[in-house]
Amino acid sequence: MVSTDKPSGLPGLKAALEVRDFHKCGALYNTLLDDSEQPPIADKHIANLAEIFVRNDAEKVFGIHLIHGHFKIPQGTVILGTNFKDPSLRWARVTSIDKVDPLRVHGHIFALTKDGLCAYELQDGPLPDLSGVRPQFLDSFINYLVKNDLTSVIGLQVLGCSNCSMSELILDQGTVMLDSSCVKNPVLSRITGWKFEEVGGIPRACKPKELHLKNVDGAHQVYRRGEPIPKLENIDDLKAALSEAGVIYLLEDWIWLFLLFQHFLAFVNC
Repeated sequence: MVSTDKPSGLPGLKAALEVRDFHKCGALYNTLLDDSEQPPIADKHIANLAEIFVRNDAEKVFGIHLIHGHFKIPQGTVILGTNFKDPSLRWARVTSIDKVDPLRVHGHIFALTKDGLCAYELQDGPLPDLSGVRPQFLDSFINYLVKNDLTSVIGLQVLGCSNCSMSELILDQGTVMLDSSCVKNPVLSRITGWKFEEVGGIPRACKPKELHLKNVDGAHQVYRRGEPIPKLENIDDLKAALSEAGVIYLLEDWIWLFLLFQHFLAFVNC
């Protein structure tokens, strides 16, 4: 039986996470299905949730996310995301709980469990500012999920990585969300995240917020089976590895393409 109690003091959203919350987060992640095993979400539910979010002034703080996981994580760890720029991306890594500062993280994606909303992915940064969100929003959202049997399919996501469309790929024991415009030859698997807005007084879903990509061979992983997996110590290692794997354009690539285009124009004008 799913709890629908009012989520006052909700860990990771309205209050700092404690050690026991981190362990719940990691344990919950290990129960999640892969996105390919989740059913499609009907358009009517997206439209109805858009109305709930906009009516409660929640659309600038929250979105919804297809509940899914990609691998099992060791006991005593959580998935923790950090945002970076140039290009815009979110790198979510398996992180030991004892290395996480509870005052410097918040919940990123929440699923409704028998104990109420529980985060299964975390994010660097302070708790979100909920001052502009109407107090009844979380109750309305939870009630809709319960009424429509969506508690195992739709999660609540705290926005904040980027306003642009993002594409998700799987690393070794981690994931990366990239600005879709920087991804080479994207092949869409399915939409995994939605953000809402109001246009002309009508609530609606924006252009897909998050897309799950796959390689041409059908796999979601950046590195195909049998390929050596590089050691990723920092963000520079990650960007270099993604570029080498043919996943993203780096600034150096754009410079090279610009120079090539300039050379082409000069040749044409000769």
